[in-house]
Amino acid sequence: MQSRLLSVFLITLFVTISFAQEKNKFNPYSQPKKWKKEEARLQKLKEDKKDGQKIWELDYGEYRIYKSDGAVARFESNTSKRTPKKFTALTGNRKGNSPSKEDIFITYRGTCGQQIMLETSQLFQHNPLLQTFIKTRKLEDIPIKSMLNAMVKGLKTECDELESVRIKIGPLYLPRTEATGKDELITLQANMSKASNWTLKEGFGESLDALVIKFNTGTYLNTYLAVKYEGPCKTVQKLKIEPVFSNNTERYAYRKPTGLLYYENLAKLAIKDFILECPDVESFEFSLPEDIPDSVFRREGTKGVIKANKNNNWELDMSDFGYYSAEAPRINSYSDMITQLETNEFPFFDRYEDFFKLFYEDFMDVYGTTCRSNLNNVTKISIHAFESRYNSEGYKVSETSLGDPQVSFIETKYLRTYKTFSAHNKKTVLYNIFKAYITGKSQNNIEPVRQAILFRLEGSQQIKKYINSNCSDPKLKTLYNYIQELAKTN
Repeated sequence: MQSRLLSVFLITLFVTISFAQEKNKFNPYSQPKKWKKEEARLQKLKEDKKDGQKIWELDYGEYRIYKSDGAVARFESNTSKRTPKKFTALTGNRKGNSPSKEDIFITYRGTCGQQIMLETSQLFQHNPLLQTFIKTRKLEDIPIKSMLNAMVKGLKTECDELESVRIKIGPLYLPRTEATGKDELITLQANMSKASNWTLKEGFGESLDALVIKFNTGTYLNTYLAVKYEGPCKTVQKLKIEPVFSNNTERYAYRKPTGLLYYENLAKLAIKDFILECPDVESFEFSLPEDIPDSVFRREGTKGVIKANKNNNWELDMSDFGYYSAEAPRINSYSDMITQLETNEFPFFDRYEDFFKLFYEDFMDVYGTTCRSNLNNVTKISIHAFESRYNSEGYKVSETSLGDPQVSFIETKYLRTYKTFSAHNKKTVLYNIFKAYITGKSQNNIEPVRQAILFRLEGSQQIKKYINSNCSDPKLKTLYNYIQELAKTN
């Protein structure tokens, strides 16, 4: 039984392979008539197979021609791994192979969809076929109707879901004349839709219901930034500006921009093109990558997006962002830190993180000692300083107390944060302060150490002066709560 099944399988496989790879079995020299007849039969089989295929399914180099009123549109497969159903379509009025003043071309490169955008090549003022249009500015005076009919004929055949074709005509540059007094850049919009029986009309027409558009700005200049979107048109349209890479080489070469200028320019470009696809959009929100330029910060309480509104003529609203160099205060002392924290807003944490942690430790020491009555569930902390002396072999030879222990009181719920920041200060902040001395660059100069000690002593005095034993002051309590909030979230 198994042998029989195997035989059937092999015969079936042989027949399938033979059919798929069927070739002319006759010799064209010794059997010319049979060879010619078989060749015709095989060609018909091939053509019959092609008739059931879409343009992107054809072999490389194969194409289809669609004609209308003497105009010819050529459709050709242009598939790839990234866009497996991509094709190109081209029509034009050129006669022969040589360029002429009358040349006008219409192209499409992409995949099928409910709605497709065609574009003409750039138009030139010296084109004899455009002189009537230049005077009237009417769509019917641009000689492209037969070319569009040929393109739409092909698109309807290849794209079963097609409902609308939009056409961007131009640009046509007209230099200044005595009559106009200014340069002009003319562009026109037109559409042909299934609902209008594929009649050419001015404008892009209304957006299709439940239309899924495929929008892509392409990468902007050399930044790798792009806006890509696939989905329906929305009144409040949310888009992402993010780096897009086609390979790992580009990914490794990417460097984020130093400011927001590239993001702004890309947003403007995206808006200009997107509203052509979706004219009913009322506002845009462009989100940026999490890792924004180092000189920029997102403001607290905002979405951190670039906004634009139709009522404001699509002017960009950048109010969710700020520049450190322009807006961040210079915080050089604890007094400066207190002044900023009193505003109950501190969007510069990343820039002053180490400074804040140092301030937090010293503020909690002073506040706990001065305003102990404000604290609940207190933990007592004692810090006893000693001076230790070591011999040349590294052995401790003496240890002297530098006074009575310093006592602080911390609310137990903040104790973990206090200890974490204190350890960080010892490992990081104080090391940086003493770095020049420790590394031997100024071992004969005790000034860096003296300055470091004075900084913290003066800072503690500034905190004491601010508190001024007025522990019931609501402003003080607000600041205390705000620094706990900052410490918790960072």
